Amino acid sequence: MQFAPHVKWRREKFGAVVFDTLSEKIYVTNAIGGAVLSLMAQGLDAAALIARLQQDFDGDPAQIETEAAAFLQALQSAGFLAKPGGGAS
Repeated sequence: MQFAPHVKWRREKFGAVVFDTLSEKIYVTNAIGGAVLSLMAQGLDAAALIARLQQDFDGDPAQIETEAAAFLQALQSAGFLAKPGGGAS
């Protein structure tokens, strides 16, 4: 998974901030959302990202998977992720 070319993000004490430079949309996350964004920046695909979250965080693995998938879908719907092949979504 990759960010769309027009998207910037950065870690903060509370989590992370994602900024779409075209639409000027801002998305603020908590610490776990920041961890997801960091894993995305490392180039992990959704399955590897979810597996890593399940390894790194306490909690029901099924719930972690459900919540991570919903977060990734929200990022996709907001246009923050690149389409497969490199374009913006």
